[in-house]
Amino acid sequence: MIGLWLVVAPPDRGSSVQDMFVAQMEAAAASEMVCLMPGAEPGASAAAFHQEGGIAVPVTSNAGGGDLPPVRMVIDPYPSFNGVAVDTANDLVMMSDTNRKSLLLYSRTSGSLSRQATTPLQQIMGPDTGVGFVAGVALDSQHRELFTVNNDVEDRMVVFDYDARGNVKPKRLLYVPHQSWGIALNKKRDEIAVSVQTPNMYVVFRRDAQKFDAPVRSVRGPNTAMADPHGIYFDETHNEVFVANHGNFRPGELITSYTAYDARESPQARPGGAVSEAQGRFLASSITVYDGNASGDVAPLRTITGPQTRIDWPMGVTVDEANNELIVANNGDNSVLVFPRTANGNAQPRRVIRGSLTGVKGPMGVAVANDEIWVANVGDHTALVFSRLAAGNVAPRRIVRNAPAGEETSGFGNPYAVAYDTKREQVLVPN
Repeated sequence: MIGLWLVVAPPDRGSSVQDMFVAQMEAAAASEMVCLMPGAEPGASAAAFHQEGGIAVPVTSNAGGGDLPPVRMVIDPYPSFNGVAVDTANDLVMMSDTNRKSLLLYSRTSGSLSRQATTPLQQIMGPDTGVGFVAGVALDSQHRELFTVNNDVEDRMVVFDYDARGNVKPKRLLYVPHQSWGIALNKKRDEIAVSVQTPNMYVVFRRDAQKFDAPVRSVRGPNTAMADPHGIYFDETHNEVFVANHGNFRPGELITSYTAYDARESPQARPGGAVSEAQGRFLASSITVYDGNASGDVAPLRTITGPQTRIDWPMGVTVDEANNELIVANNGDNSVLVFPRTANGNAQPRRVIRGSLTGVKGPMGVAVANDEIWVANVGDHTALVFSRLAAGNVAPRRIVRNAPAGEETSGFGNPYAVAYDTKREQVLVPN
């Protein structure tokens, strides 16, 4: 592995974000050395690459003062898909990118079976956007607004107009609880629900809420049976909220206040129990379903959990309201599960998309529209489009690639620490 210091020349003022994105992908594809992922040629000439690609190679890392270039880098230069949302009225698809910290918009009919990267219509990326380690996304066709929520770090939801692109400021932002993950828009009620991992809850805001506006209601407490919730969906037709739970449960007494929002809520989270007696626990992964008007510590209407369900670290969830089906991005099993909408208990899925032909690898987001199921993979650089009735080990209809086929991912997207195992000579990167 060769050490490189990447210096990107400023783009021409006339270049679009789309042009820059495609140029970056093409440049990375032209030389494996840029990616520095498995497969790079260890004997490649750094000097030649400097001349051809405009990449500055550090002479030494012992320079006196100033910025020190890295001796070596492990970096994935491509986006990594996470959440996905579809707008059928405007034929748009938006996906969040946890690696490059951006939002990518494509045509709803994008994708092919080609091995080349798919060109996005636009990309929102840069320090002014407030887009960081983003997870859930939503598209509001009526108000032509794009929503995404930052998970783990920035603790805010940012909103853009449909025509936003590049390094633009959001039209508004909303401070949300720490570890907010999923977004669910209810156009009929003009509300947006946000799932929150550690406090085991979801909160519902007005669609146009901003800054420190309080939620209109929240669902939280031991009776809710939520445990590390991720994906969330607000079913407008049946007035129900679906939540995907990983199963990691932490009592309210153990929850630390990270943000101004958390500090405001903390008295409710610490109702007098002795902290020394509070203990977390691991529960089975599940899908919990609530009445759309639910508030407080209420029990779910239904809970899908058990070995027959095959639910394993569910991430994104969506409901095909017209066909009464629940669709789950099943991250732990590299599969997509389809249940009857009213499934309850230890229910078997109606259909399962899984196998080597499917390309499902680390599914994070899922959406259904126009008799198609969209699946956003974090395990490679793809989003997949299947027929709504797809089942078994079947190939997707189309593939949206954010990198040429075969490009490896780093496997990390939000590293907080790094450790070196001297015995095995391995670098450990927790996410």
